[in-house]
Amino acid sequence: MELSALADEQRAVQQSAYMRNQFPYFGVPTPQRRKAAQGVLRNLRGAVDWDFVDLCWNAPEREFQYVAADHLKENAKTLKAADLPCVESLVQRKSWWDSVDHLAQSVCVVVPGDTNSGEVMRQWARHPNFWVRRVSIISQLGAKELTDTGLLTEVILANTGSQEFFINKAIGWALRQYARIDPVWVRDFLSDHEDTLAPLSIREASKHL
Repeated sequence: MELSALADEQRAVQQSAYMRNQFPYFGVPTPQRRKAAQGVLRNLRGAVDWDFVDLCWNAPEREFQYVAADHLKENAKTLKAADLPCVESLVQRKSWWDSVDHLAQSVCVVVPGDTNSGEVMRQWARHPNFWVRRVSIISQLGAKELTDTGLLTEVILANTGSQEFFINKAIGWALRQYARIDPVWVRDFLSDHEDTLAPLSIREASKHL
């Protein structure tokens, strides 16, 4: 997986600046990165290789974390509630919205319909790390009719009153997505909790109502 051979210094500077200079980049565009990694990821298909994930997460360049997240997403259907502590650890390392939301895509495959994973999300909703809490809030994106509204309510209400932008944005995002399935439920939720939800959350949730 020769990502360094595809490095573009000018693009790398731009990408790093976009992420507030928190991470170094090779400057490889997403399509090229995925093409370069496809052979390795194909050989790993069928189960998550946590050693590979950890190796990528410890690498300095940000593209390696994206490769690890792609590997998790490709094998997300093999994940169980017992794997979520490994994801929780990743969420707290080199954390920013790009990696966290990429990891959340795998969690979204595990949670719907799985009681044990739902209980883990309830715990994450009260986690001291706000990135972990963010994942709990958006853990049912795409669940559609399988959305557990009791779980959705609990993880949101555990985080009302937060001043953290990424939490309040996540609340609005989760509600906006579910509004595509049950707009009446979301309208009622917003009405019932308008005094505790952040204005940002309400604006985001109401976009398609």
